Order: sequence, then structure tokens, then C-alpha cells
Amino acid sequence: MRKRIALFMSLVMAVSLAACGGSSSGSGSGSGSAAEAGSGSSQDAGSVAQAQDAKAENGAEDAGGAGEYKSEIIIAMADEFTEPDPMETTAETNQIVQDCTHDLLTDTNLDTMKNEGELLDHWEMIDPTHWSLTLKKDVKFHDGTTLDTDDVEFTLMERAPKHGPTSAYAEKIKSFNKVDDLTFEIELVNGDVDFNYTLAANSLAILSKEAFETMPEDEAVKIGTGPWMYSEIVPGDHVTLVRFDDCTLYDVPNTEKLTFKMIPEASARMIALENGEVDVIMSPSSTDYKRLEEDEKLQLVTEVGRGQHFIGFNLKNADSIVANPDFRRAVAYAVDKEEMILAAWDGYAQASTNWHCRDVDYYSEIDGIPYDPDKAQELFDKLGVDGMTINLATSDADHRMKMATNLQSQLSKYGIDLKIETMQNSALTELNTSDGTTSGVEMTITSWTPGKNADYMYRNPVYSTGGRNYCHVDDSHVDELIDEGAGETDSARRQEIYTELQKILVEDMVAMVPVAQATLTLGTKAGVTGCKLHPGLVHQFKEAELRLG
Repeated sequence: MRKRIALFMSLVMAVSLAACGGSSSGSGSGSGSAAEAGSGSSQDAGSVAQAQDAKAENGAEDAGGAGEYKSEIIIAMADEFTEPDPMETTAETNQIVQDCTHDLLTDTNLDTMKNEGELLDHWEMIDPTHWSLTLKKDVKFHDGTTLDTDDVEFTLMERAPKHGPTSAYAEKIKSFNKVDDLTFEIELVNGDVDFNYTLAANSLAILSKEAFETMPEDEAVKIGTGPWMYSEIVPGDHVTLVRFDDCTLYDVPNTEKLTFKMIPEASARMIALENGEVDVIMSPSSTDYKRLEEDEKLQLVTEVGRGQHFIGFNLKNADSIVANPDFRRAVAYAVDKEEMILAAWDGYAQASTNWHCRDVDYYSEIDGIPYDPDKAQELFDKLGVDGMTINLATSDADHRMKMATNLQSQLSKYGIDLKIETMQNSALTELNTSDGTTSGVEMTITSWTPGKNADYMYRNPVYSTGGRNYCHVDDSHVDELIDEGAGETDSARRQEIYTELQKILVEDMVAMVPVAQATLTLGTKAGVTGCKLHPGLVHQFKEAELRLG
């Protein structure tokens, strides 16, 4: 039977609510929901979410049932959650929440750091353009339906081409062939020996076709297969998830509610953790690391980050001097990266000479453009920049504001007045991906965090049609190299291709100035478990628990 009706699912969930959940495990990505809606399926799922909400409200005073675990874990984030639709966002804040509610065909196992099947049971590359893939059996959506190949085809072939963050991935697929309810074959336009990594893109979370046929779209996008469901979204403040007790892909955690609360200032997040208002804080200030390590009631969680923090130029802004490659090269010579790292991360980062991240396949030790103030001055003098004003956009994250302020100080030595505009990260992403000729952006400070495969390092952020092409790179040779690298089976030739790309972007085109790969951190109450830092920044909280007593 392809699908189970939602009424049956709600009855099963009601029974499961009587018995508390067990331990937790798993990985995934996306956004699932059980909010109220007019359709029957959505109402059934919504009533379950309400029942679980009521149980969680009483659970804080209940020492029994779940084995004396804290019923609600509250996680303080720097940025606002703004979008439940996985295909409408690439902001890490949104994807972190979605990771609890939706799942991907493949994902990074954070224990092994390998790409493994999540919704997929197994796959085979018949040749670089032809893949056969098989789903796991009996995986349930929050609306009670059962995952099958129709849902995958709907997600990849019908929805993905219509959305900016996923269109570049959809363009890779030439045809989709359903073999049976669990098995399908994909033919690619160009060869891609790492296509299994593409399926781990967070924006490609698999959605329920039936949900879109029976619910309003703004509710259907919330239906996933993960161990958590949406309960409440309060814009600018918080989003609360409730446990999906009928989850078949993972063991459900002892925690009954997850709340992600927006607290923009790092100092305020730290105070909230110390006061017991929250259980976890994301991106603590580097000045608080020692306090987190030394306070027996707190703990610091660290992981080497894969994110590439960089200064980007809008190559499509023809009205600005940033369109001049000599200016971009001069800025690259002017940036003292070690000084910026001390200012932004208190030294907890490693300087980058390359756009390509160190732990991604086919990284090369290229020279990049070194710090050379004399060469910078020579180029700036030729360009006549003394007294010039340049506008820079960045997010209000603590480290980015410190990077921007430091860059402002460094460029002032050459007579450049850098005007800094800060905003929430979701707004920055929207601005940087809007029409490059009209956005008004000249420079930006942001980051790109890839998966472990080389194609992902380039296809979204520098391919001409990439969904996160912040620098608005539009170069046919770059596109050709990216496509060639994805389909090349000879590893030596792939290394040559990606080394050429690295040199073009950083040394020749100077589309960006790579600054650093930073250490990732979380602050938590002592005893909190199941919070996993992801080198790709989509940190996992689906297993978060705190045992009481």
C-alpha cells in the first residue's frame, strides 16, 4: 500500500503518547510541521502536536515518565528563523531548525564524517551520468503518509526547478525514472561522480507529495519525516518543535519540546545561559570561552569549522570601483588576515589563502594574494581612492561585525572610508543573492560552508546560476571547469581542474578575499548531550537531552 491515511496515523500517535520516548539518534535536514490547517491530514497532525505540547507543559514538574529528563530544551540562536520551506532558504539558522524536522536522501554522519544514506538505503553509480537509488522502507511523514519514489520525484523534478536555492541542482538532472515504490533511476545532463553528495544539500529535503495535494502550501512545506514537528513560530522571537513519537527513521529523544530562541547579542546569550533561561547557546563570544570551560555548571563544545569566511565583491556592480579587478587585488594585498582573526575570533581560526576549504576533496596549497601593504598602496594610488567611500554589507553576527570593523580600520590607512551596514543573516543572504546590477551591494563579509565534495564547493556559490552566488560570478570558463570537474573520473585530472578554479577565483579574477576557517563553538549547561557541531554549520540538535538530578 503506497500511503497510510492520516486518521490511522493520528490514532497510532495517540497511543504512542501514552508511553514516553526512548533514546535518540540520527541525522537529517529540512522542516516538518503539524500546525492547524483546513485539511483533514493537517488537522490530525496538528491535534497530535497540541497534545504533545500539553504533555510537555506538564513534563517540567514530572520527575517520572521520561526517566527524569528535562522536557524542553531551549537553544539560543543569533539569527531569526524566517522560513520553514527548505527550498526557499540557504541560511544556516533556518536549516538548523529544518534539520530536526525534514530528512535528506543522503547526509553527513557526524560521528564518521562520511556521506551516508539517510532516506536512501543504498545507491549505485552505473556510470557518471546514470545512478540507481533505493529508499528505506516504511519511512513515515508527519501527516501519516509513507515515503516513496513519488515524493522524491515531486521534490526533485517538480518543486526544485522552481526555487533559487535548488534550481542549480535540478538543472543537473536530465530524467527521473520510477522503477517501483522504493527504487528509481536518475540520468544526469553531465557526469557527476559525486552526485550522492549533491543529494545531501539541505535545501533538497524530501517533501510529501500528498501533503501538497491536500494542504495549503505554507503548511505542506512543513511536513517532513524527522523526529520533530512544528508547534509554534513567533517571528523575531522563537520557533518551538514537538517530538514526533511516530517517527520510524529514528528513535525519538526523551526531550519533548525543542525551542529555538532568537537572542542576537552574544553577551545576552551568555547571560541567559548562566541564568538558566536557556540550555544551549550558539556562537558564544570568544571572550566567553574561558568562562564556559572553567564554570562547572557549563561546558564549551568545539569543532573545527569548514566554513570559508571571506570578503566578497559584487562583480556585477558596474557603477562601483569594485568592478575593477585592480581595486579588488589592492584590497586583497591590504588585508592583514592574522590581525582580523585576532579581532574576530580571538585567534580561534586558521588563515585562508584559498577559496577551497582545507578538508574538502581536491584542496590545493595555492599562494593566493599575500598581505603586502606596499603593493596595496601602489595600486590604490594609481586608482586614486583617497577619500573614496565604499559600502559594505554584513550580518549582525558578532564575528562578522568585528571582521567588518577591522577591515574598516585597515582600509582607512589608504584613505578609504568603509561604510558598514549590518542586518540579520537571512536579510543579508537575500540581498547578496538579488540582482547584482541593482542590489547596490559593493562589498560584503559573509561565509560559504560546503559539503565535503568538491562540486558543492563551487556549484552554488560561483556557478553563474548558483543559488548563493554572492559575488555574482558569471564566467563561462568557470562554469565549464565546474561541470568538467563534476564528471571527471580520473582523480589526477580532477585535481588539475579544481586547482585551476582555485587560482582563477582568488589570484586572477579576485572575486573574493578568503580570510579564515574558524573554530565552531557551542556553550551548554553541564550535562546537556546530543548537540553536534557540523563543520558545514548545520548543527544537529535532534538528539538534545538533559537528564535531571
